Amino acid sequence: MRKLAVWRIDTRRNEDASPRLEPQKVARSRIGLERHLEDWIVDDVTLISEGLTLVGRQVSIDDGRLDLLAIDSQDRWVVIEVKPGMIGAGALGQALYYAASLACLDADELHGKLEADLKEFGDAETLSARIRELLADEGEEREIAVLLVGAGIHPGLERVSEFLGRFGVPIEVVSFEVFELDDGPQLLIREAVDEPARPSRPGRRLTVDAIRARADDAGVREQLDHFIDMSKQAGLAVQPQRSSVRIAPPSDRRRFLMYASPRARPSGGGLSIWVGPKRFAESFPDIDEEEATAALGTYGEGGFVSGEGLDKRLEQIERFLKEHFPPPEDHGD
Repeated sequence: MRKLAVWRIDTRRNEDASPRLEPQKVARSRIGLERHLEDWIVDDVTLISEGLTLVGRQVSIDDGRLDLLAIDSQDRWVVIEVKPGMIGAGALGQALYYAASLACLDADELHGKLEADLKEFGDAETLSARIRELLADEGEEREIAVLLVGAGIHPGLERVSEFLGRFGVPIEVVSFEVFELDDGPQLLIREAVDEPARPSRPGRRLTVDAIRARADDAGVREQLDHFIDMSKQAGLAVQPQRSSVRIAPPSDRRRFLMYASPRARPSGGGLSIWVGPKRFAESFPDIDEEEATAALGTYGEGGFVSGEGLDKRLEQIERFLKEHFPPPEDHGD
């Protein structure tokens, strides 16, 4: 069983008054995660993962209730199973059961199960439109990922996750533990096991040109090309998904930094854009998270922007990229 331990580093004085660093073990807290974890995730979904948009809570599926349902940056449905204790085979089995049930629902039934409570997660109209678009764009299969959340990871769960990943079942695991400092504050420690990398499913049109065609239909081809070109000039990896383009660090293409997805609306097309200042800071040590947040701003549910607001948003991102990823100087011959 994995078990986290935490130390704080205090500065002590030697006999000659010179400073020395000394680790002091931090005790585990008695806080009951079961009373708080799901509420915390609803308040801030980045607690478990970046790029998720929550669309459902305690959703009735067959003879049970799915804890949380989200849409990720790859336009997949994400079944989130929250456990107060150890994440083991039982939690995985329950999540897979819900995923299988979700896959069998027709589009109208799934939308109907979610629509009434969308206001809990943001602008209900925007979220409803995104769900409708996702459902209309589904091919023969509904793409579903599983995210398990709890306190502690049972031995062997990561091995099972990797095994199922070979068969196209994406599973991610996030575990939390709480520690308490002597002077009062508590620390929430997160451990994440990312879903295994796997090849794209046969038949999926994962090409940038396919996403550009969607942008043409929405009337935002020029803006999408701007987003792609500025990312390439910064030396970042451009990854086409089913209906979006993700931008990733070249050294770790599973850890995306931002994404853009063309969206058609009755009032006019635009792009749903998400950018993660925290992701930039984690991936590039010379980028400060607070400065990145100040430069890039925050992105709400769906991040849909159009018209003049879209052009300004793209210019904002481009300024940030040029500052932190300047192109190499051409010194000629």
